[in-house]
Order: sequence, then structure tokens, then C-alpha cells
Amino acid sequence: MRYFSASLLCFMCIGAKANVLQYITGLSYSNPAELFKVKESTLILGGTSFYADIKFTGSVLNFNTFQYDSGIGRSRQASLLPYGRIAKRINDKLVFGVDSTQPFHSNLIWGNDAITRYAATDTLMRDIDISPRLSYMIAPTLYAGVGLNFNFLRNNETNWALPASQTGYATLINRTSGFGAGYDAGLYYMMNQTNFFGVAYYSAIQQDTRGESRFVSNVNNDIQFNFHFPATTLFNYVHLFDPTWLVNLQVIATQWNINQYARIYNTAAPAPLPKNFIFNMSYKTSWAYSAALRHQVTEKAGVVILGLMDKGPERDNLRTINFPSDTQYLLGIATDYHITKATSVELLYGHVFSKTLIGNLVAVNNQQIPFTTGRVKINADVIDFRLKIEM
Repeated sequence: MRYFSASLLCFMCIGAKANVLQYITGLSYSNPAELFKVKESTLILGGTSFYADIKFTGSVLNFNTFQYDSGIGRSRQASLLPYGRIAKRINDKLVFGVDSTQPFHSNLIWGNDAITRYAATDTLMRDIDISPRLSYMIAPTLYAGVGLNFNFLRNNETNWALPASQTGYATLINRTSGFGAGYDAGLYYMMNQTNFFGVAYYSAIQQDTRGESRFVSNVNNDIQFNFHFPATTLFNYVHLFDPTWLVNLQVIATQWNINQYARIYNTAAPAPLPKNFIFNMSYKTSWAYSAALRHQVTEKAGVVILGLMDKGPERDNLRTINFPSDTQYLLGIATDYHITKATSVELLYGHVFSKTLIGNLVAVNNQQIPFTTGRVKINADVIDFRLKIEM
């Protein structure tokens, strides 16, 4: 039986979140058990690119005047997340592979003089995950997989403006980097010739990052930013209607609730401002649901139509413009083509959109008053391309 899922199951890991750190794109969060599909050896080279247009319309408290600046803030940024895999079959039961992915990413730049500056000027993150993994055949219809996740966090920035004088302001720049480790595991069950089930689990990864904080001429080289990348569980079901039509359904649960607070210690904020900042996040577990319908158009080419709904982890009264989305939606179309028997290319285009309200509070003189109030619209275009060579 030909492994129909060579392209479709990869495309279904496309929960592209336009502004939340986690990106389930490319090979990120793939089921390690599915390495059993490797015949002899496999090389995958790909990349996910996206252009996000995020618009905030509303008001933000000005800490110089303690009045409200009103207007429009906008972040328009493009990003590219390369990924890859190399895998080799060891024997009839065992396959070994190494994945390189970028599961967490943020590229929000509002600007140092935007109306959003006292809430956020930049929220940046570049994360690289290296995962050696194994797949083992327990039975002809049941496969298990395990892997390690070595997570390298680079270029992490959480920046916002503070008063620099009675009437002036400047950006507090907080740059950190870190390393964390975790594991992943999965099962894949072929119930019969038309029904297939998969489940994968990725553990939480603790990141205790260190770096530099800068405010005008003040510099602190002992800044600390501590948080967890969340544990994520993926459930997958594939049904074949006939040799040319199939449907793929997926549910993704992400335990963002492990992060109740964001803690930034030892910043360069000048007195009498505090050097430590603790933000109440109170994240909840987020759920995403996706469905895809695939048609084998010709012997060499297939087409996929897919959709996804992603309910974010933010609570309404605590939502910030750092991660402003609520429920996001993705609609996409994909195609795969076999250039030769051993070489194939895959291309996906998707559009992400979301619209939500922000109405968080801040404590001033021991009183809670409105801080960021308004509406956020998110539009993002996602393109995923990959080359796959089987040997």
C-alpha cells in the first residue's frame, strides 16, 4: 500500500498562529512514530514563510501625562522559518531520524514612537529545536516513537517604553537567550485499510533565559526572563473514502496554563521605577481543530483543502498587544507533485485571520485603571514549501 500521508499529514501540522509564540508548522510537532514511513532514507528541506499584518485601534495609558493616547498602531512583518529532516531505516522495525524545526517564534514590531509604546514596542523571538528520534514497529499495524528536544532560544526581546524625564520617554530593551530540553513520544495505529489513528505528546520545556537590559545609558547584564514552553498533545484521524479521496481530522491541546505569570527580573529600569516586572497572564489550555480533504488528481499530483480554528490561551481581561489574539482561523489550499519516483515537492498557501477586543488594567497608586483598550485585527498570509527526497 502506498503511503498516502507522505504529504497530507505534513500539511496538517499547519496551525500557524500569527502572533502567539507557538507555530505548529512544517515538521514542528510531527508524530515521531510516523518515521516508520521511511523506506530506506529520507531528506526533507523546507520553510514556512508568513507575512502578518496586525492592527490595533484604541487607546493606551501614557505614563508621562497619565492621559490616554488614542489612534492606530500597526505591526507589518515577514518571517521565514526553515526546517528539515534526515532519516534512515536501521532494520525492518527501527527508523532513526533528526528533525530541525522552529516551533516558537514572534515578530511583532509596533515601533518606539507608536501609541502602543507604553504597552509594547517589540516582541521578538527566534527558537530552534533539534530533535533526534526513533520509530519502532511493535506490530505490523502499531508503531511507537520517541524523541528528545534540544531547544535553543535566541534573540528573545520584550520591549516597552518608560518615562525618561517629566515629558520624555525611551524604550526599555530586554534581550535574553536560553536553552531548554524536553522529550516527545507518539503512537500510530493502522486500524484497517481505511482508518488510521495517531497521537503525539511533546513535553513542556522550561526556559530560564539570561541577557542584557538597556534603558538610555543604564545597562544591566543580569536580566532574567523565566517561563515555560507548554506541553502539547496532538490527536490525528485519517479516513480513506477510496484510493483518490481522504479526510484528515486533527485536535491539538496546548497546556499554556503552565504559564500563570511572566516574570522579568533585573531590568535596567531607572529608580523610582521597579527593576522587576511580574505580569499576570493566567493562561488557560488552548485547543485547535483542523480538517483537510485531499484528492489524488493524477498519479503524480494531489490537492488538499484545509481549515483550522485555534482558540487562544489568553483570558479576555488580561489580553495584551504582545499576544493579542483570541480565536484565530486559517483557510488554505495545498498541492504535492512527484517530480520523480524518489523526489517530490509540496506547496501550501493559507490565510489566517482574527479579530478581538482588548481591555486590560494596570495598577496606579494602588488603583486598577484601564491600560490598553481597543480592537485588534490580524491578517496573515502563510506559505509552506518543501522538497522531499527518498532513497
